[in-house]
Amino acid sequence: MKILIVEDQEEKSNKIKAFCYSNFKIIERIEIKHSLRGGLKEVFDNKDYDLIFLDMSMPNFDPSPDDPLGGSPESFAGLEFVSQLKLRGLFFPVIVITQYRTFEQGKIDLGSIDNHLNKEYGEKYLGSIYYSSADKDWEVSLTEILKESKFI
Repeated sequence: MKILIVEDQEEKSNKIKAFCYSNFKIIERIEIKHSLRGGLKEVFDNKDYDLIFLDMSMPNFDPSPDDPLGGSPESFAGLEFVSQLKLRGLFFPVIVITQYRTFEQGKIDLGSIDNHLNKEYGEKYLGSIYYSSADKDWEVSLTEILKESKFI
């Protein structure tokens, strides 16, 4: 398995990475990128990923000494990521893992985003999961999606 995690929070990306090592039999590599542009550059340069775990809200660019935050946060960076993949004819299995149930001050919920991605990206979009560091429900949900998609 070659896995890409596009996630700006280190604790969350480390938990997803640990989940992968616990649940996949053979992992060739796990790459972690911390921004929309960093994740896109990675898939454009390396088109061999078997699975992508994608955050919905993250900065536009990787943090740097000049800009430790990586630019302004993008509420729908995950949507932009998938849109850019589709535009270039790249179709990787994608699972969104986000810490938000609603976006735009409650105007858009995760279910609406899930439906949109399902319509736009088709069968390669595997689903979305609400992540909370306070419990392990996200791991149960992720396991269900991966079993249904025959990854585990």
